[in-house]
Amino acid sequence: MHNRLGPGILTLLALVLPGELGCNKDPAETGAESSSGDSAPVTSTSASATGDVGTDATSEDSTPTTSGMSGMSDTFPDGDVPSGGQCSLFGQDCGAGQKCNAWNMDSGIFPNGAKCVPLMGDQQPGEGCKVEGKFGDGIDDCVEGSICLDLDNSGTATCVAYCLGSMAAPICPDVADRCAFLFEPTVPLCFPNCDPLAQDCNETDTCVPNIAALGAEFFVCMPRVFEMIPGQYGDACYALSGCDPSYLCIFAENVPGCSGDYCCSTYCDLSMPDTCTTFEPTLSCVPWFAEGQATPGYESVGICGIMP
Repeated sequence: MHNRLGPGILTLLALVLPGELGCNKDPAETGAESSSGDSAPVTSTSASATGDVGTDATSEDSTPTTSGMSGMSDTFPDGDVPSGGQCSLFGQDCGAGQKCNAWNMDSGIFPNGAKCVPLMGDQQPGEGCKVEGKFGDGIDDCVEGSICLDLDNSGTATCVAYCLGSMAAPICPDVADRCAFLFEPTVPLCFPNCDPLAQDCNETDTCVPNIAALGAEFFVCMPRVFEMIPGQYGDACYALSGCDPSYLCIFAENVPGCSGDYCCSTYCDLSMPDTCTTFEPTLSCVPWFAEGQATPGYESVGICGIMP
């Protein structure tokens, strides 16, 4: 569960801020947009940005919103939704030769809906893939139950599996993965589990929370986006995974001297001497979880920020 630590402790940038995901168009062209292409990353009172979260760390309810993207179809409750029909990303309830895929209903890049699309290939999760048109069109060559996660809209990416189960009890086909929630309304996707203090992802990924909120239950390996933009402590950032490994994109108010709306801060180890002051004297290691609520294995995880 996500901690309700109250305003002032530390609020995270919702998954990718511009556009909808973590890689919207060009960060210079957009402000803070919501994950569904709305407008703005998670704020201290609402989570968005590419986030997928629908709420932020300080809100009363941090349950991601789905707006029908993940639930079963009301019109076709028994499955076999026709091509173009709204469908369930969890249930994959489309007809033969189709799959349920996330897409943008407003001709944008980042998903804000789900529909049945033709199967165009047999690329498996973890394999390279191609997108037909733009990412938001929802057409790719990944197998049913997965999406070509082309966050930078380059036309090529890697297939990522959708979560199974339900929003209340999501599971991943690979038991080593954890379900993460991107965009708004949320798109449930499976990524490898990781340790933010060890940063044990592959060289192209960075370890970030599975939900853009302080107290998110798990950490997962997500592609490092906007790699051309510096991502060390104090650098302005535009997505949750827009900082270098060991760093995380958070609100400027928690990063003294930040020149943007969001800047990179660093994870810290609560079991070790506080290293945050090496970056700025007013920083301290803020516990990721409320006392007694840490996910086993993550008890020592903290983030350098300003205590209230």
